[in-house]
Amino acid sequence: MENVFIVNSTLVTKLGKSSFIRYLPTIIFSDLLIALISELSREFKWWKVKNPIFPKLATDVSFVFGPFTILNFWIFKLTYKRFWLYLLTNIFSDYLFAYPLTTIAEKLIVYKMGRMSRMQLFLLGMAVAIVNYIFQFLIVEPLRKGKYNDYK
Repeated sequence: MENVFIVNSTLVTKLGKSSFIRYLPTIIFSDLLIALISELSREFKWWKVKNPIFPKLATDVSFVFGPFTILNFWIFKLTYKRFWLYLLTNIFSDYLFAYPLTTIAEKLIVYKMGRMSRMQLFLLGMAVAIVNYIFQFLIVEPLRKGKYNDYK
């Protein structure tokens, strides 16, 4: 667990301060959205996390605030303002997550899929990616550029 933290910290520092600050609101929004979906997964039995860090939470905190967060930062840094590249990158990463990585996680007894199919998991990941892009484009960027100052 400590190694994951060290690797994630190192990767965040490579983003650069301006990219970190620029995309942080969207990443926080996305992490909260994934945490909410994870909590819903318990009620709807979409998947079950084995041995979560916080047993009362359905959310795998180490994943949501670890590799998912870092990958999200990097995808935004490398693809933002090029929607089709952003979409293709997310198709690739969500496919990897839904199929081979989920199979590996199930074999390692990290989590187990329930009523949600891998295709539904893939589509959910794509929906979250599109919502994230819209959030960055319509809310974060105008605020960052001061376009809402006229409404004070």
